[in-house]
Amino acid sequence: MKFFRARAEANIQKIERLKNIPIFHTLTRRELFEVDELLHDRLYEKGEIVFEKGEMGHGIFIILSGKVRVQPSPELPANALSEFGQGDLLGLLSLFDEAPRLATIVTVEQTAMAALFQAEFSALLKKNKNIGVKVLVEISRILGRRATQLLLKEIHLPTL
Repeated sequence: MKFFRARAEANIQKIERLKNIPIFHTLTRRELFEVDELLHDRLYEKGEIVFEKGEMGHGIFIILSGKVRVQPSPELPANALSEFGQGDLLGLLSLFDEAPRLATIVTVEQTAMAALFQAEFSALLKKNKNIGVKVLVEISRILGRRATQLLLKEIHLPTL
């Protein structure tokens, strides 16, 4: 019985963390549970590579806890943010287009992440259009802000 209570508590905590992620903040609790089923959780140790420059992107990574660093790359703007932390999203465009990653991402400390891949996102769009629309609206807002920041050459801009 204790095992099931502990597991239920862990699930509730994860749902609360997902609620604080920008692309999921408008989802209801029930919708968050549905999205959670599609996420692939992974714990990275300090110094571990999340993905490498040039490898094909198949989805986004959501930092649940910890920090990652972008290894410098001449293709990235000089004003691009070099560290990302809890709540940040990496590889947003990979949900729509399998393009090569622009940079290598390495963990600075132990980091928990959730990945949402194209296949699962496409299935979500077909299965529950309401959730899909909410997530797409938030992705559009994030990409719009990032594009504006890039055009205005603002520093500390999360471009990945």
